[in-house]
Amino acid sequence: MIVAIITSTVFSMTELRSRNKDDGDVYIGTPLFGMICNMFNGFAELSLTIQRLPIFYKHQDLLFHPPWAFTLPNFLLRIPISTLESIVWMVITYHTIGFSHEHSM
Repeated sequence: MIVAIITSTVFSMTELRSRNKDDGDVYIGTPLFGMICNMFNGFAELSLTIQRLPIFYKHQDLLFHPPWAFTLPNFLLRIPISTLESIVWMVITYHTIGFSHEHSM
């Protein structure tokens, strides 16, 4: 949420402008920045995943669980969390950046 608020203040526009290349750069830059922020949001969990690898390999060697049983809960839990993060990002930045059509009239 903090990065979304900072982004909405950096790219803040009061009206939709589409007159030249610089306006187009802003319109391409804001969704690109949003996608990059949302894509790399999970990097904080990467160290936790790497720390669990020895346990994963030990279970695999001892034939406790199949490999998909170890990763499936983490994958299924990340779907609603990622969806919620994207919705919060959109709610905070959509109107403040100026993508709503009400600003163009």
